[in-house]
Amino acid sequence: CLHSHHLYSFSFRDLSWKNNRKEAAAKFYILLVLKKQSVVELKQSAPFANITATPGPMFDAQ
Repeated sequence: CLHSHHLYSFSFRDLSWKNNRKEAAAKFYILLVLKKQSVVELKQSAPFANITATPGPMFDAQ
């Protein structure tokens, strides 16, 4: 859990830097699904810039 480890954000680049294209695409898709479900918030400063994920309103929902 992000909160229990005092980690409140992570970047897509850090999450996928060792992955091949297929693995990175799968992780990107999962981030989009989590965003749609309000589990995470995603921020990107410019096209092709790194994406930062933070807990969304439904992050702790059970």
